[in-house]
Amino acid sequence: MSLADTVDPIRSIDALDVLPLPTRMRMLEDCLDAGLKYSSEIAKLIDQAVPGTDDVDEDGTDAEALGRANLKQWLKDADEINDGHKQFEILVGVQGKTGAGKTSLLNALLGYKDLLPPNDALVATAAICQVAYNYSDDPKKAFRAEITFRKLLDVKHELNQFFQDIKLRDQLLNGRGEYEEDDDDRDGSDDSDIGEITERINATAEKIGPVWGYTRIELESKSTQDLLAKTDPAVKLLSTTKTINAADLETFAPAVKPYLDATTTEITGRAGAETREMAVWPLIDHVKVYVKSEVLRGGIVLVDLPGLGEIVETRAAVARKFYNKLTVSIVVTPSVRAAGEKTAVNLMTENQEINMRMSGKLDDHGYCIVLSKADDGVDWETTARNEKRQKDIKMVRDLRKKFNAEDTALKQLRPQINKVLGSVKPNTKVSVEEKRNRLEELRKLYDKRKCHLKRQRELKCEKKRAHWGQVFTAVQSRSALLAIEINRYLKDRHAIFMKSCPGAQAPFCPPKIFPVSVRAYWPLQRKIEDDPDAISEDPIMGFPEEAYTGIPALKGWLYEATIPQRERHMKALLHRLIGLYYNLQTWSDKECERIKLHMTPDELREEYLDGEYRLLEKKLGAYKKKLSKQVSDCNPLKDTNEAMDTCIKQCVDHVKNWVYKDPEGENPHKKLHYGTFLAIIKAGGGVFCSRAGGQKKTFDWMEGLSHLFKNQICSQWVHSLHEQLPLLEGSALVELDARWDHRINTILTVLKKQFPRQKDYLASKVPSLKIIKEQVKDQVAQALHDVAINADDVHKELAVDIKAKWKTTFKRASDPKLKGKGTMEKRHKILRAFSTHKDNKTYKDAVAKLKKVVAEEVNKFPKRLETIWMIGLAKLKAEVSLIMDNIVEYEKEQVDDSMEGLEGDGSEINEAGVSEELRKQKIGLQEKIRPMLNRWYFAWDMSPGDVLMHDVEELDQDEGAKTGCVKESEIPTIFSLGALVNDGDDTMAEDSFDSIIELHLNSGLVEDSTKIKEEIVDSD
Repeated sequence: MSLADTVDPIRSIDALDVLPLPTRMRMLEDCLDAGLKYSSEIAKLIDQAVPGTDDVDEDGTDAEALGRANLKQWLKDADEINDGHKQFEILVGVQGKTGAGKTSLLNALLGYKDLLPPNDALVATAAICQVAYNYSDDPKKAFRAEITFRKLLDVKHELNQFFQDIKLRDQLLNGRGEYEEDDDDRDGSDDSDIGEITERINATAEKIGPVWGYTRIELESKSTQDLLAKTDPAVKLLSTTKTINAADLETFAPAVKPYLDATTTEITGRAGAETREMAVWPLIDHVKVYVKSEVLRGGIVLVDLPGLGEIVETRAAVARKFYNKLTVSIVVTPSVRAAGEKTAVNLMTENQEINMRMSGKLDDHGYCIVLSKADDGVDWETTARNEKRQKDIKMVRDLRKKFNAEDTALKQLRPQINKVLGSVKPNTKVSVEEKRNRLEELRKLYDKRKCHLKRQRELKCEKKRAHWGQVFTAVQSRSALLAIEINRYLKDRHAIFMKSCPGAQAPFCPPKIFPVSVRAYWPLQRKIEDDPDAISEDPIMGFPEEAYTGIPALKGWLYEATIPQRERHMKALLHRLIGLYYNLQTWSDKECERIKLHMTPDELREEYLDGEYRLLEKKLGAYKKKLSKQVSDCNPLKDTNEAMDTCIKQCVDHVKNWVYKDPEGENPHKKLHYGTFLAIIKAGGGVFCSRAGGQKKTFDWMEGLSHLFKNQICSQWVHSLHEQLPLLEGSALVELDARWDHRINTILTVLKKQFPRQKDYLASKVPSLKIIKEQVKDQVAQALHDVAINADDVHKELAVDIKAKWKTTFKRASDPKLKGKGTMEKRHKILRAFSTHKDNKTYKDAVAKLKKVVAEEVNKFPKRLETIWMIGLAKLKAEVSLIMDNIVEYEKEQVDDSMEGLEGDGSEINEAGVSEELRKQKIGLQEKIRPMLNRWYFAWDMSPGDVLMHDVEELDQDEGAKTGCVKESEIPTIFSLGALVNDGDDTMAEDSFDSIIELHLNSGLVEDSTKIKEEIVDSD
């Protein structure tokens, strides 16, 4: 029996749990890579040997089911595992306002400086871009992008709104508009109303103008039908997907650039119609880029998102879809601007905050804040002065003075040396003694020069260390102050939330804050291909090593924050791969002594095994009821009466405040411009981006109404789904262990009793049966996890349901017949009346739908358990039958066509009715598979004892190379020049002047030596 017949990979994989988390994750990645590699290689081998069998009767003999059918199932499972690994995604949102440095940060995280083009002001609302790992090994597809264009109807709606705004503006300008006697200005049209509409027109024109090549003035004379003509190049793109493939970054980056920024490109219309140079980004829904980057290994997908405050109406649905699916968020804001804005949390809306709270993600693993451009605007002297560190300022100035003094001394020496050099030239007629004296004088002056040069080098290094250290301290000081300010603001918001959320007891959890300098990061990237020690650009002052830039720390945090999802995913796939390993190992076992039985496989199973299977099914069925009841008890919406009463009372006051620009801001009684008020009403109370006064502000009244209810249930929601429900997993896995282990042991005991001579072989097959239990446990754990995840998706749609209930009311409030004095009040009165008299039913209906969908998610769990039990039992029966096929020889006549489909004419038939040729081919395939299984096992053979034999530092270094992240997600707090301590010293090296001095001194020594030899000859 070979090594692969006796080993237990489950123990090797599970033994990794005792290792430190970073090392464990690295080794799990290696194990998964090995499993996927060898399963793919074996799948190719089997696929070649067992061609398709669509025309084969699936109701054939057991021999067929346990042979060829087993291999077919093996291939299917291997494909599913491989696809599941590639399709697994953890969405990490990178959000921030235009100019925050998001794209530059993404490029640094990915390790490609020019992969994504930096955004400019024109593309503040550009398409969402995802970057995922590229699993393709095709060299021609090393870089790939899929561009999904917007739907034709969406663009048509946007253009219709644009031309309606133009018509409305013209009416206002001509004094015929519906605003002529509104509350804002009773003497005529309000400049602010016209300004609001004009801002909207200009913003849309700036976006669509470059698509069709028209100025705003030219666009105003067009129509939607004109722009969306069938032969227009823009129409050709809508509702389609474009793919870009490239072998290298130099080719890919320019090709994808027009789809990510305002760059124009040539597009040809349908059927060879006109070709036009045009901008295409306004027509794009989203872009997905695929590259090979270590930070993306394991399913991480980086998503470049606009700040929620910058999302316009036309992109709101797409942006919300991505925000709702995020596992982790990175909020980016420039260090300098963050100070002016007081906090970086302006980029996180109240809606995103409450959704993250209810999903259990508003903590230091759910999001972080990046203070980008940490190197911008740093004045270390001002910082030191403000912090009363006069000694540091004096120290740097003293070093500068000392350095300058050495420089002055060197300059003063130079004329003296030049004078002596002139007197020892070859054509100068002086005595030998005089020349020796002058050379001695030159040597003394040169020694003095070298002393000054050495001291100058030392001072330069000290000055650099001091100066760079002060810049580092200034960056750290500013970042620390910003972090304090941000956390103070977040803590205040947390306190406000706690007051408005009944039963809330969650402590404030400050997010990680990373000051980052992408500009300082790139010069520190080594050119490994050419010279490992060469630095491509001059490092930026204050950032001597990568760690100081904050990028490695951010990578480390991202790696740690996504560990729970990645570890769950990898272990589940590994357990399935181990199942494939065992299954094929059993199928390819060398024939052992087989017992002849006068019964069929069905009769054997009915005689000895069916009773045990039924008992296991019964036990699992009973536990399904117990666990399903426990899950049902975690429904967070069982009792919502009190929450409903509270939010209905709050709703009336909330709707009253709709006429104010920022009712919770510093100026809560400042009214909205009437134009903005009406535009929000026409948007049905949904997302509307106002640009009045040149300032962007996003309104979403419906989200505000949904928050009233969410605030009331948030505490119960988090407790039920993200605290109580996860606790069920531990007890569920223990219960499953007990039931499965007992029944597997009983089955093996029965078989050993009936077939005592095969007891050793049966004992060796325990792991192949228990791995099925592990797969069942993984599926149960995932089912529990999915209950919470799917329920979280439901509450995020509450605003959509409320909006549907308000639809008729907003339509009435936007009636164009409402004109004259007090129009704004009339429209607002309609909204207030609905909130007073009808909102009771509106909330009840919307919440009833929410409760129904959550209940449906909870009620799916028992059915999902049934499916899990059924699949697990089927796998158990198949594996036991496969084992039995190796130890039992059924004497009733049957044909073992388990290798049907293999090449062979079957002309020779043995006693069992099996083609001798097919039997040989089956044996040949088994012999090919066995060594591959051995190699597969050795790739997994890593116990904790083996790991500890390696040098710990070596493991950490390997891990860093593997994952592209550091073990600790921290930025250094103590400054050191490190490898740059002597960088740049060549400027202080001996120049040509020193070479001339050395030449004269050496020539003098040669002349003296010659003279001495001549004198010796003369004396002789």
